Amino acid sequence: MQRNYQNKFYSKAQNLIQHLTMEYNRILKDYDVIVMPTSSGKPIKLPTRADSIGETLKLVLGMIKNTAPFNATGHPALSVNAGLSEGLPCGMMIVGRMFDDLTVLQVARAFEKIRDGAN
Repeated sequence: MQRNYQNKFYSKAQNLIQHLTMEYNRILKDYDVIVMPTSSGKPIKLPTRADSIGETLKLVLGMIKNTAPFNATGHPALSVNAGLSEGLPCGMMIVGRMFDDLTVLQVARAFEKIRDGAN
């Protein structure tokens, strides 16, 4: 019985990943890259032993909701230091078309030059 559930959930996950990949590919037909925050919020305090597993998972999964999709789809993505927000570092994620790592790297380098004031 357990094996059947694992197969069912694995199959569902694979279908969702395929759908997500197609949606990002559709968006990237019109744009060279997608630029977004690396993290969707401020850094969190580390969970303590007093926190439940559910609370800990909620915190951790909340931290990776912008990055995890691209781990699944395989789109090239990187995070570059975008400066500070309220004294804390924040990252800018650049995501590109499948197999177009070079454009992602070029956009990141261009941003770094502008950010650092280089010509």
